[in-house]
Amino acid sequence: MYRPPSGGGTSESSEQSITEDMVTRYLARKPNFVKRWFKDNATNDLLTDCIRIKEHHGYLTKPRASVTHEMFNNIIQGHRIAKHSTSPKHQYVDYMNLDENDLFFELIRDIANELNVDIVCHKILTNVSILTNSDRGSLFLARGPKDARYLVSKLFDVTAGSTLEQSLHNEDQQIIIPFGKGIAGHVASTREYINIPDAYEDPRFNKEVDNKTGYRTHSICCMPILNRDNVVIGIAQIINKKTGTHEFTSKDINVFRNYLTFCGLGLSNAQLFELSIQEYKKNQLLLNLARNLFREQDDLEHLVNKITTESQGLMQCARCCVYILDRAISPTDKPEDIHFSKGFDMIYGEEFKVTTNDFLENSRYAKIAYHVATTMETVNINEISNNQSLTHLLISNVNDTFELKNLLCVPIMDGDGHVIGVTQVMNKLHERVFTEDDVTIIEAFSVFCGLGIHNTRQYENVVRLTAKQNVAFEVLSYHVVASEEDVQRIVHISIPEANQLRLYSWEFNDMILTDDETVLASIRMFTELELQKKFRIPHDVICRWMLSVKKNYRPVIYHNWRHAFNVAQTMFSMLTTGGINGRMSDLERMGLLIACLSHDLDHRGTNNAFQAKVDAPLAKLYSTSTLEHHHFDQCIMILQTEGNNILQTLSPDDYKLVVHYIELAILSTDLALYFRKRGDFQKLVDNHEEHWTDPGKRDLLRGMMMTACDVAAICKPWEMQQVIAKLVASEFFQQGDIERNQLHVEPIPMMDRAKKDELPKMQVGFIDSICLPVYKMLAEAEPRLAPLYDGCKENRENWEKIQQEHDKLNLLWAENVSQEALRKIFETSQLNLQSKDLDKIPIDKIPKTKNNNNNNRKSSSSTSIREQQKPFDPELIITIHQNKGAIDTIRGQITELRHDVNQLRTEIHNRQIKTPVSNNETRRGSNSDINNLNQTSVSHHHHHHHHVEQPVATGHSSVCIIL
Repeated sequence: MYRPPSGGGTSESSEQSITEDMVTRYLARKPNFVKRWFKDNATNDLLTDCIRIKEHHGYLTKPRASVTHEMFNNIIQGHRIAKHSTSPKHQYVDYMNLDENDLFFELIRDIANELNVDIVCHKILTNVSILTNSDRGSLFLARGPKDARYLVSKLFDVTAGSTLEQSLHNEDQQIIIPFGKGIAGHVASTREYINIPDAYEDPRFNKEVDNKTGYRTHSICCMPILNRDNVVIGIAQIINKKTGTHEFTSKDINVFRNYLTFCGLGLSNAQLFELSIQEYKKNQLLLNLARNLFREQDDLEHLVNKITTESQGLMQCARCCVYILDRAISPTDKPEDIHFSKGFDMIYGEEFKVTTNDFLENSRYAKIAYHVATTMETVNINEISNNQSLTHLLISNVNDTFELKNLLCVPIMDGDGHVIGVTQVMNKLHERVFTEDDVTIIEAFSVFCGLGIHNTRQYENVVRLTAKQNVAFEVLSYHVVASEEDVQRIVHISIPEANQLRLYSWEFNDMILTDDETVLASIRMFTELELQKKFRIPHDVICRWMLSVKKNYRPVIYHNWRHAFNVAQTMFSMLTTGGINGRMSDLERMGLLIACLSHDLDHRGTNNAFQAKVDAPLAKLYSTSTLEHHHFDQCIMILQTEGNNILQTLSPDDYKLVVHYIELAILSTDLALYFRKRGDFQKLVDNHEEHWTDPGKRDLLRGMMMTACDVAAICKPWEMQQVIAKLVASEFFQQGDIERNQLHVEPIPMMDRAKKDELPKMQVGFIDSICLPVYKMLAEAEPRLAPLYDGCKENRENWEKIQQEHDKLNLLWAENVSQEALRKIFETSQLNLQSKDLDKIPIDKIPKTKNNNNNNRKSSSSTSIREQQKPFDPELIITIHQNKGAIDTIRGQITELRHDVNQLRTEIHNRQIKTPVSNNETRRGSNSDINNLNQTSVSHHHHHHHHVEQPVATGHSSVCIIL
């Protein structure tokens, strides 16, 4: 550091000894000193002044956006860039005033500064026309994948004075030329120019263009435009040199080639810029799609509707389909385990729709989608007619009128890489094909779709779990587990023999049994089949399970514990008396008995349609076979309750198999599934299937057996069938009353109390459409099941006779009926009664009535005895007709009196229960032939498709029969 000399001297002399030049040189040598000084001593004002001085002298420059950045922002914001333009004529004059080198470089600079593909293409052709003095020109751009490239006319017939708008071809006007075809296609495939002096002498020239336009083409020069990788990106074509013989010289060719070399670079830049714009817009579309998808999470159908709409806009296609798998699949899944649960279809200009099951199983589009789902690979078919690898999947159905040209199909994955669906787009618009860029876009699109579908499914699962929780609370609030007192009481009661209970009989009658006896009889079925011994089921466990199952049946009129017990007894008879036992394994027998006893657990006395009408939690939990799925869930819930698991000794595999049998059996009681599978079972019967070793065939057999057991009341003796029909009708009418009075909708005829007189007609229809076919098939498969078929036919004849009598009664009560007609009706009815010889009917064949209160059967017998039949005066019939109202009142009083008598008999019966078992057995033996009245649940029509009404009473006087 500089120090002043010591000694005297003024400050002025010191300042004079240090010059500015010295300081400048010193600071230049010590930049770090300058930095430290500014850091420690410079004020803010000094720093600001220094920066201002630098900016003023241009030492500091502000960063500016690039030209491409500004153009990019303007384009994506929808603004056009203002350009300084002159008229083509003025521009042509300016160019012609330049020498050849200046003109050449000026034209190159002109296209180098342009990034709009359309403008670049127009300038190329305009400048080429100037350089070669040609009349007009055209430019084609290369498109398509490597194995199927083609040319698209971007600009056509451009002259030196034409504008961009006049020459530009939109997508509807574009001419598509495959590589290798025509003059332009030949140049594109060979990458070599062509100079044709006389176009009409070249066979590749298409004269039809001249014929349509009236223009005469003399000479053509066509040359490729290559990018930096020497790949054809376009074809430039000039026509008719304006001077001389219209032929292009070698000088023209050289100028043309040299200029296009630079044009290739400019066009490549413009295409890259255009591609970046397209990518940006596609990304914005995908982001918008993602936002829309994540807003639609409560309904899968609405979500897929958005997906198909966005797909058509994004891919520019005529049709879009989305297929949803029933579960997520991985590469280890077998093809036969992959199934589509739903399909959605949208055709351009038409409404969005959900596909049918037939479409998912048989359409060629679904077959391609299935192929993509199983292989997890994208399929892009640009020429359907030329494709050989998937020809067997592309065969069109007769009803398919859609003309399929090209197709792109990609799998939809979830976050774990499992396929959950398939997206399919068809027929690219404007006669174009799907490119590799389209594949990239649709694959990215499918990622968002997968996330949306996964989230929607998760949301649906949450809703289902909530609904399931509500159902569970509802069930638990009503049902209780069997008390230990009841269990111990049943455990210590001796179980009657099967022959005493008549369990092997097709005409089994539960009405003479108490509720405890039905529980014991159910246990006896397991014992007779040796299931309790083979599976080592403790006696107290099976007693507790049986009581819990009984407890979980509601005291509804028909679908209660008694109905389940009768279904199980019919299954027991089919296995033993019917000879099916030898065809079933122990696990199948166990599953079938459990399913029969549990197939209507927690039934509410209303059908599936009613659950949907009242928006019950069950309807939200299960979309199909609503009640059947609930019955199965209740069955599993009881089995998993402590002390109730009669399957506790099974291995995990055997347990899983039995549960599978139970589920299929319970779901088979849905008549909708019966109709769907009946045709397949009929084919097996027609082919005289004997062994039934195939698992699928055994599933069909068990399903048909469940249906036969569920409606087996239609095969019971006629007296029992009438009582059961009244029970079913009462339950149906109860639902119909709720629908009419509370829901304010008209019930269907079989649930309309006002149409109860149509019961015989509906019974005949029910037997013909459901019962007779299943019993006939089973009888053909196993002749020992023929008694069921015979009983069904007999009851059909009886219902048909009642229908005929019903028609006569309608005529009897007609207001305008004449006395002569009444006499004829009376005489006919009297003859029918005499022919039946009702006086000879034993008293024990008179049907009894039953009241079901709190699920406890109250056994009674109707002991009304007919008087000796006597001829009546026809005038008496007329009197009855005129006093119908009073007679109905008396009948009601008689019914109430019978009810009181029944209650008294029930009290007497309960006292008799306390007597020793031996006395009970003696009592059952003496009363075994008494017809059954108090059946609270004999199996008949299932809760979806039944036709029921009151039975016609037999054993009454002739007057009562006419009434």
